[in-house]
Amino acid sequence: MENLMHTDQVFDSAMSRKEVRKMAIQKMEQIDYTIMTAKTGKFAKKYASSAPYHLFFTRVENSKETHNQRFSITFSEILDRSLGEIVNSLHLTFMVDAIWLYLQYLLAGQRTDMTILCKHRKYHEELNENVTIIKVEGQRDQFSSHHANIMILQYKNGIRVIVSTAGLHPVDWENRTQGLWISPHLPYLPESAKPSDGESPTGFKKDLERYLNKYEQPALTQWIRAVQMADFSDVNVFLVASVPGIYKADEADFWGYRKLAHVLSRYATLPRGAQWPIVAQSSGVGCFGLFENWLLKDIIWNMSEETSKGLKNQPRFQFIYPSIENYKQSFDSERLITPLTYSAETHSKQQWLESHLYQWKAKRTGRDRAMPNIKSYTRISPDSKSIPWFVLTSANLSKAAWGTTKQYKGYSIGNYEAGVIFIPKFITGTTTFPVGEEKDGTDVPVFPIPYDLPLTRYGSNDSPFVDKFV
Repeated sequence: MENLMHTDQVFDSAMSRKEVRKMAIQKMEQIDYTIMTAKTGKFAKKYASSAPYHLFFTRVENSKETHNQRFSITFSEILDRSLGEIVNSLHLTFMVDAIWLYLQYLLAGQRTDMTILCKHRKYHEELNENVTIIKVEGQRDQFSSHHANIMILQYKNGIRVIVSTAGLHPVDWENRTQGLWISPHLPYLPESAKPSDGESPTGFKKDLERYLNKYEQPALTQWIRAVQMADFSDVNVFLVASVPGIYKADEADFWGYRKLAHVLSRYATLPRGAQWPIVAQSSGVGCFGLFENWLLKDIIWNMSEETSKGLKNQPRFQFIYPSIENYKQSFDSERLITPLTYSAETHSKQQWLESHLYQWKAKRTGRDRAMPNIKSYTRISPDSKSIPWFVLTSANLSKAAWGTTKQYKGYSIGNYEAGVIFIPKFITGTTTFPVGEEKDGTDVPVFPIPYDLPLTRYGSNDSPFVDKFV
């Protein structure tokens, strides 16, 4: 396998790319990697058809109906040459399998120059000199993690940003439900431009620059500069990120649930008196204590923010998390693996959560058996036809991911996380997105929700998946 990392790259013709692609497939067969390919040179058209949301879900290898969906994606499609010739890449992730990642670039006929910041390496193979892997330190305790998944692809004439829920190893891309937002091509500004030029209406550029600076990592200097010199004016989502630390005053509004609340309070619009529940969905569950403590005080109230400043009623809270039965029917169950993280000990201390639990159901998109590693948060109208905002993120429902307010200490966050907030005002010019099977009578495209609506409650005999089950 180590020899693979030193493969000479000659991609100066269609013939050479075809030969390298053939070689990569042979290597993947030898190593027993699942080969997930799509037609090369076609992704630019698929990307254009995903407007205005540019939200994708990973193709599920064992679910054939997902293979030709317009919002399904394989990793090699992200690198497709129809989007441009990649000259360098930055990957921020939890776990990386460098050989698998290297092979994805060979499949796409792209240069493999890359920098990777991660929490874990799957293997410790010898690396080619054009591949740099840096372990991220600085997490605050044993419960903290580098959990964000961000890619920045650099082209000769600009960059592209991808915010994802999937790690950089094959299991996350084979038979699980993952989500990705892919930015438009972000061209470079003129050399005379200031770093603050080319901002998006959502402030995405300065938020991304602020996030990258928090690593205090010299290897990111060139990437921060690339962000500064790119034109983000076509980006229509907000970045919501978390960085380990204790924050006070205005700085707290840059991160975690405080950032989300800051955005919602300015731009989220619901009908007057609307009783729209908050719907959270994640693959991991933290330790909450009593319902009235963190979940109500920090999460529900902050996710209830909207432009209307009158008195708010406490919305219902609905939490989509796979039951044991959901897991038994999954593709992961066949291999005795799982992306789900919830300890039986923790659940024994917060069994009140069961009254808020809903099953993982995704038959509409062919992902019913693909366990969700995606994390998402929204509010849904009582008729299951509209949402006022949507968050795709790496952040599980936990204090480490979203943050918690500690008396006399400040706002504390444990993890690196990254996600995007979809607000209708900036994307469709409306106050809500239509969801479900049918449009709402307007020309606004249906927003691609990853799970079935209406939601399905746990049955009387259902229990949430916990670690002792596997």
